[in-house]
Amino acid sequence: MFANALQQVPEIEVAGAAEPNTAVAERFATEFSVPTFASATELYDAGVDAVIVATPDFAHEEPAVEAARRGLHLLIEKPLATTMEAANAIAAAARESGSLVVAAFENRWNPAFLEAKAAVAAGQVGDVISQSAFLSSTTRVPTRMLSWAAKTSPTWFFMSHTVDLAMMFANQPVVAVYAKGSKRVLASMGIDTLDGVQAMLTFADGTTALLDSTWALPDNLPSPFPFRFEVRGTSGSVLIDQTNQSVAISGPEGYVWPRTYFPTADGRFHGFPSWMAHAFADNILGRSAPEVSLEHALAVTEVQVAIETSIAQGREVTLPQG
Repeated sequence: MFANALQQVPEIEVAGAAEPNTAVAERFATEFSVPTFASATELYDAGVDAVIVATPDFAHEEPAVEAARRGLHLLIEKPLATTMEAANAIAAAARESGSLVVAAFENRWNPAFLEAKAAVAAGQVGDVISQSAFLSSTTRVPTRMLSWAAKTSPTWFFMSHTVDLAMMFANQPVVAVYAKGSKRVLASMGIDTLDGVQAMLTFADGTTALLDSTWALPDNLPSPFPFRFEVRGTSGSVLIDQTNQSVAISGPEGYVWPRTYFPTADGRFHGFPSWMAHAFADNILGRSAPEVSLEHALAVTEVQVAIETSIAQGREVTLPQG
């Protein structure tokens, strides 16, 4: 997706990819007519100006730190990292070299959230007092889409998005987190990860956000990715529902809501994840500033670490301020 999107930017050349899986590397090389390398180091040695780190959640630190130390600009798939030690290592390397680091919070380019952000900023809902989000998936994701589900959780895979959005709407730092998680469905399938996570965030102004994510929903649902977000204010509210993406199809395979917000047309990938890649191109070409700062990405990771800590320790976690 990233390579396809960046090929749409005339000033950007897709120079290659690092991919240890030989079959995947061969497909990439054929589709994009570029060399592939078995490691990030080999790719960097070949000469590039910017890289996209799209490794699994737990494997961002090593390629990102090496790239940052070389002064390469970075778009890093969410989450920035899955520990504060890894996130801070990336940030330290980038600050020392001057590398630009952008975390891939794709919903910052989602038209629904752009409209909601504008409405909240314009005061249409009054002062924000509470938020709630449900972003989840059926078991297809941890059982068929990912081979590494046991090394991550809904906190990292889904709440990267909702923590970012809740902080955006609140426009306040998170001061406390209380979360619960459970294991049952996926553990019975031999995948040692949480089925779901519920987290209550408290912001500095006393407002709250309740985030709910599971990836153990049954596969017979019409949508594999239900997503609802609500912002409530003193004089109004905003409700975003991305679950039914405008088209419903009934056929021999059942009743489905296909994903229409990321279409492919004329061989080109479209939609807001693609627009995020275009924005990164503008950032590294000096045409715009990043939508999300490195400091914000670090703050999101800090909240996610607090969610995992709260689940593990069964208590509210207070976040340091300042």
